Amino acid sequence: MSKHKSGGRAAESPSPPEMVCTLVVDAVIDEIEVEICCQRTDGVDRVFSTSRGMDWLRTERPSVSTLTYSIDTLLFSMIAMCLRYVGYPVDVRAGLLSKKHVEAIINSVCFELEEIKKENEVWREAEIVIKAAHLGLALEASNFRRGTWVACCPGTNHTLDLQPKRNLFYCGYCRVGGGIDKLDEFVAQRRRSKAAAFIGGRILH
Repeated sequence: MSKHKSGGRAAESPSPPEMVCTLVVDAVIDEIEVEICCQRTDGVDRVFSTSRGMDWLRTERPSVSTLTYSIDTLLFSMIAMCLRYVGYPVDVRAGLLSKKHVEAIINSVCFELEEIKKENEVWREAEIVIKAAHLGLALEASNFRRGTWVACCPGTNHTLDLQPKRNLFYCGYCRVGGGIDKLDEFVAQRRRSKAAAFIGGRILH
């Protein structure tokens, strides 16, 4: 018995996944292969990675025209995520899209990210950016989100976001945020905790 959508229309059979391309990414420690596939299911076009541990790397949009038509937009977002969280593609293996086509999308993404960073640079003199610099935090204008600077969260390997327009900060990992005074207090607290852990470790040994 065939399945039906609400409203009495027959459910659309999903198209089989097609391989769009494989990105060979420089992930600092080693190069990894990120296989990217696409599929149309129930009026939604999806682009996703089938590589191990990469199930989070996916994006989608309502189906418009053909699946191939959707791929350029979706792949742009996928490559931006790959650059941010995985690394830079140093080679491309063709699939549904040619190597030249994918490389053109990568270049477009890189251009867009540089433009975002240039826009954010104008906030260099914002109070919270100056405060973060005075506190000795390694920081730079974000090239992924407009209106954002990023700084190293003290004593950790993750980052915190600065919003210079509003003079606010937020660390998603520590779940702490606030204004300039709160940043001063947060950094001091993080450094005290790190110093206490170091001293405690020496005593234990």
